[in-house]
Amino acid sequence: MYPDAAPEQIEFFREHGYLLVRQALPQEALDELERHCDVLIAQKHELANDWAWSSGESRENRSFRIVQSSPAKVWAEIADQPYRHWLERFSSQLMGLDMTFWYDQFLGKPPGNSAVTEWHQDEAYWGRNLDDRGITGWIPLQDVDAGNGCMHFIDRGQRLGVLAHRLVDGVQSDLLTCDVDESSTVVCPMRRGDVVFHHSKTPHMSTANHGSAWRKAVTNHLQARGAGGEGGHYPWRVKVNQRTGERSPVGRDDATGRPAG
Repeated sequence: MYPDAAPEQIEFFREHGYLLVRQALPQEALDELERHCDVLIAQKHELANDWAWSSGESRENRSFRIVQSSPAKVWAEIADQPYRHWLERFSSQLMGLDMTFWYDQFLGKPPGNSAVTEWHQDEAYWGRNLDDRGITGWIPLQDVDAGNGCMHFIDRGQRLGVLAHRLVDGVQSDLLTCDVDESSTVVCPMRRGDVVFHHSKTPHMSTANHGSAWRKAVTNHLQARGAGGEGGHYPWRVKVNQRTGERSPVGRDDATGRPAG
């Protein structure tokens, strides 16, 4: 268990911008991770954001179509877990860089009332600091397909540069989206125990959950050591305080260096 990246996997990742690793994680590790994520669902009003918060809903009446939080909020020992160390090692092999764990997110989609995670690139959120220096490992906590919210990628999309992004219409939170050529879409169904990696420039999305149970996933973001975290934000970037609803632009115009908008 916890394999190293084979030469053909490294070659595939660098060519296509994503890589599915079959049965990389032991079930008992996923069981423990899922137990903590279930706490985030049960206490979502205190511990989570609604990442697809509709602009027509008040903060008090958010429907939590995408529950966004971090298992680190309820699991003090998470940084010491073997899967975390494996993510660093495997990501370093794929990227050819010394990759270090940055942050994770639990993303839960409820059955019957969830939202699409629109096409986007991670670097569009993170900014210029992470130019070709980020990677994400996406871990589903159940089997996933297009019916309950699996990942979709644009094949070789990491070669496109950072595309122009915009806020998602009708959403109060700070979700971004971009236009892609969907003829290059790769649908990525997965079994519990699989992990899929994607480059920080690879456009990706996930469908809404039309299944009968929660779609639970933990997305793990890693950066090249010394990259400095997010910064040098693009002009479309805003942040929303989900405690107050306040929306703050943080992006800067590349030509002037002044705040956008």
